[in-house]
Amino acid sequence: MSSPENTGTIIRFPDLPSATWGKNNGRVKELSSGDGWRLSIASIDKPGAFTPFPGQDRITVPVEGELLVLTVDGAEHGMEKFRPFRYSGNSPAEAALPTGPVTVLNTVVDRKTTGASVLVAELSKKNPQTIGDGQFVVLLHGSATVTAPDGSTSALEPLDAVAGNTGRPAVLGRGFAAVVSFYPLG
Repeated sequence: MSSPENTGTIIRFPDLPSATWGKNNGRVKELSSGDGWRLSIASIDKPGAFTPFPGQDRITVPVEGELLVLTVDGAEHGMEKFRPFRYSGNSPAEAALPTGPVTVLNTVVDRKTTGASVLVAELSKKNPQTIGDGQFVVLLHGSATVTAPDGSTSALEPLDAVAGNTGRPAVLGRGFAAVVSFYPLG
């Protein structure tokens, strides 16, 4: 096995501590955070209001469950699995769960200092998804490995993440992954 600086830091989802969010609406695990940004995975176990994030922007991606209906500023948005939705953390947001509990990937950034993008990509065993500084790959479904420049590999399980670096670790596999990029504004 190669060193973390070559493969990228692997963040094992089962090993992360969890905390309740909202009024006991579910549990959240922080994958990583930095100055002006945060990446987390949260279960939404019952309907209710989302935690407000004034001055920040959010991208929410349902990753488990059938359907999340999110009402933001009075407008209803039916959110299907693996479809990112961007909205203001200033806006009141309320979740409805017409088909049961849902798990989401959350990206939150300070809109004055940090930008973010989330792309859900189908993984390939032949064409690697490489990631650099400020990027993460989160395995959403299927199986994958992260490969270091020296060719050594580490297996990933669903909801595990890999933090990129200058070594540009590569993720190969079958399934779907979220590629999350954070970048400074200005």
